[in-house]
Amino acid sequence: MKQRISLLILAFVMMATSLHANARTIQQMQEEQREIRNEAQEARGYLAVTQAEVSALEAEIAIIDAQINEVSESLERVNNALIAAQEDLFETEIALEVARDDLDDQFDRLKTRLRAMYMNGPLGYLDVILQATSFTDFLTRVDRMNRIARSDREMMDRLRIAEQEVADRLEETFVHMTRIEGFQLQHTERLLEFEFAVSAKEDFMTQLESEARTHEISIRALEQADREITAAIQQAQEEEEARRRAAAAQEAARRAQQQVRLPQGGTLLWPVPGRFTVSSPYGNRTHPISRRPEFHTGIDIPAPGGTNILAAESGTVILSRWNGGYGNTIVIDHGNGMSTLYAHASRLLVSEGTWVNRGDVIALVGSTGVSTGNHLHFEVRLEGRHTNPAPFLGI
Repeated sequence: MKQRISLLILAFVMMATSLHANARTIQQMQEEQREIRNEAQEARGYLAVTQAEVSALEAEIAIIDAQINEVSESLERVNNALIAAQEDLFETEIALEVARDDLDDQFDRLKTRLRAMYMNGPLGYLDVILQATSFTDFLTRVDRMNRIARSDREMMDRLRIAEQEVADRLEETFVHMTRIEGFQLQHTERLLEFEFAVSAKEDFMTQLESEARTHEISIRALEQADREITAAIQQAQEEEEARRRAAAAQEAARRAQQQVRLPQGGTLLWPVPGRFTVSSPYGNRTHPISRRPEFHTGIDIPAPGGTNILAAESGTVILSRWNGGYGNTIVIDHGNGMSTLYAHASRLLVSEGTWVNRGDVIALVGSTGVSTGNHLHFEVRLEGRHTNPAPFLGI
């Protein structure tokens, strides 16, 4: 698409800058201008679609950015929880080590005492008992020995329980930390997926923005080509009008030199063959549409649409185009300041600057401009001023 637009722009610019050199006709240039404008309109459509896609991508990226922020915040909380769990695990490991050391110390003391008891044998206990000074002292000594033994057993039990509790807490902490690490991995994977999606969409948006700039450049180039071809058409029209006026002036001069004169009495050809009714004569009348008084500057000859209109006399066509309320109009210059006008035609068959002979078909009857039906409005003008055509037509 970019290559096609670029080639079209180049072609149109080259065409617009060389119109005069290639001597294109006005009709050809107008056709080329229509093509330029169609291409510009198409480029504007592409630009609008591209801009809409960019806007949609921006909205999608904004949504993903919000999701990224949400996941990032959640990931930060997970990371903090993981740090806390790691610290708790470290402290629990230290506590377990301390509990094991306490158990080992107590066990060492117990082993020392048992080793001493073994080395001394049962006499050690017997000596303690026999050294009693009274029965009460004896009972006291026996109770003390039992309490020491019971205390040793209870101490060992507590140390084992403490060790087990610390070990259980260590395992729970490890499991909790493992779960948090799983959350961390999930959040990290989602974050990477979102970032990849954003990157892909940003790349696509960059491509669309580049295409939009290309369309904008294309539109500006086509608009410039349109302006240049408009200027070329205007120049060609002015040149053609100048040529027509020069040709008309030359023809008028030639006829003046030959002293061609057109008599002013019944010498003009009736312009609508076979249709001799005059529905509205020259002079004052009530306008058939506005219903207001007006001066009718010619005569109206009704006829079916498409009936031939003939040149009333030979001359140069000095006007052949739409002419306001007259509709499609032809004016023929017959020289010596005399001209005839043919209005409301459905179709014009001769162009400006053309020489026509008396009786040539120059147009077809119609009802263009301000008209109430198919007819020919015919005028005779002397030095540009209208006059009653009836004497010239012999009626």
